[in-house]
Amino acid sequence: MQILHSAPGGRAAPALQARVVWVVFGVASCIFMAISLAVALNGKASAVDAGLETWMHVRATPPLTGIMAAISFLGAPTSLTIAALVGGAVLLWLRRSGEAVVFAAVVIGGNLLNVALKHLIQRGRPVFDDPILSLPTYSFPSGHAMATTVFYGLLAIHASRIARHRHSAYLAVGTAMAMIVLVCASRIYLGLHYLSDVMAGVTEGVAWLALSLGALQYFQRAGADVDADR
Repeated sequence: MQILHSAPGGRAAPALQARVVWVVFGVASCIFMAISLAVALNGKASAVDAGLETWMHVRATPPLTGIMAAISFLGAPTSLTIAALVGGAVLLWLRRSGEAVVFAAVVIGGNLLNVALKHLIQRGRPVFDDPILSLPTYSFPSGHAMATTVFYGLLAIHASRIARHRHSAYLAVGTAMAMIVLVCASRIYLGLHYLSDVMAGVTEGVAWLALSLGALQYFQRAGADVDADR
């Protein structure tokens, strides 16, 4: 189950990695709760949310709309769930069952968490007289932003782990970050999310990734301790 596990690089590395993971989880969770509280107390979209939404909406063009719709598809929870299941099946075929379970569980678990949070907060989507697209579901936090952060974040972590050169790891992380930004921008452009929706989705995804990594590291250490005691 090494898809979320980096090479130690020394005795102190595992403990340091664990601390970093939980710090990231705590910071991301606090930011998510702060955004959620602001949305819950305000009720309506903030001036920044509404201003950015309107600014992008009035500049929409058919060619750009097609591009944004394609980008949005690449970050759709359904699309990424299918990709995770296919990736898991490939890993099973390669006899890497532990990685297959982790990959599918983290992606699907993140999507289920997002659905639960949407129904808990129940924020409506942006409303326009001439919408590009419209959906009847809840808006906060963005499922696309969350799913993209988790899926492409997982791939970046794995690519960084197996990279032979540092610049390759940087490229993997940079590509994942670019994909997250593009998907978030596409959702705002299409009029389906506010800025705060996608920001919350990204922080939710980071927190879920960190929690998953922390839990995996804990069980790996526990398993190693059990084997050592035998």
